[in-house]
Amino acid sequence: MKRPKRRIVEVDLSLLDISKEVNRIDIDDEKVGELSVSIAEVGLLVPVLLRPDGERFEIVAGYRRYLALKALKYDKVDAVVKVMTDQEAAIIRATENLARENLTPMEEAVIFGNLVEKYEMSQEDVGKKFGYKSGTVKRRMDLLRMPDVLKEAIHTGTINVSVAEELWPITDMGDLNYYLTFAVEGGCTRDTARGWCKDWRDAKRRAKDASGGGGLVKAPSEPRPTYVACDLCKGPMVLGDETVIRACGECVKLIKENM
Repeated sequence: MKRPKRRIVEVDLSLLDISKEVNRIDIDDEKVGELSVSIAEVGLLVPVLLRPDGERFEIVAGYRRYLALKALKYDKVDAVVKVMTDQEAAIIRATENLARENLTPMEEAVIFGNLVEKYEMSQEDVGKKFGYKSGTVKRRMDLLRMPDVLKEAIHTGTINVSVAEELWPITDMGDLNYYLTFAVEGGCTRDTARGWCKDWRDAKRRAKDASGGGGLVKAPSEPRPTYVACDLCKGPMVLGDETVIRACGECVKLIKENM
C-alpha cells in the first residue's frame, strides 16, 4: 500500500519557533554556511517538518535548514505540517540528530536521557528504536552523571569515553583535573588512565591507614609521579623511567613490527 503524499506548504519563516529540545550541544556554523550556499544554488530539497502550536509552528526536524534560510534572509520555507504528540516529536527529532555523522557521545547521551527520563521510554525501547544495544544506551546515559570537566573533554574529543570512564572514580576534583590535564596534553590510553586511578586509590588508602582513617590524598600541588603511555606497548610508565635509544625510523619500525 502506497503512503499518501505529504502536502508541502509555504510557511512564513517569522512564524517558526525553535523547539526547547534541540539535542545538539553545538551547531557547526561552517556546516550551516555550506548548507546556505547549497540552498542558494539548488533550492531547499527537503522541506522542514513542523507541528502547529496555536497560530505558530514548532520546528520538529530541519533546524539547520531553518538557520540556513535565515542566513539567506528568506521570508518563507517549504514545510510539512503535522499534528503530533510531544513524544512523537521527540522521537522524530532524535532520529534526525542520531543520523548526524559528527554527533558526539555527549549529544547521544542527551538524546537518550531525554527519551528515557522525560518520555519514560525504557533503555531497551530506545535501543530497539534507534538500532543500539541497551548496554550502549546505558553507557551513554552514564556520561550524564560524570563531572562537568569530563563531559566537556568527551564532547570536545580531547579524551575518549573509555579514558573518561577510567578517570571517573577519582572523586577529588583537584586530583581529577591534575590527571585530566596530563591525559589531554600528553595523550592517554584506557590502560594508562586505569593505572592512574589505581595509583590514586592506593595513595588514598595508604593515607587513610597512616592517619587512622581520616587522612587525605596528597594535594595536587604536592609532588607525585607523572605517567605517560609507552610508545611501544602503550602501557602506563612513570615519566623519567623511560630508556632512550638512538635509532633511525626504519629500526624503530622494525622493533614495533617484531614485538
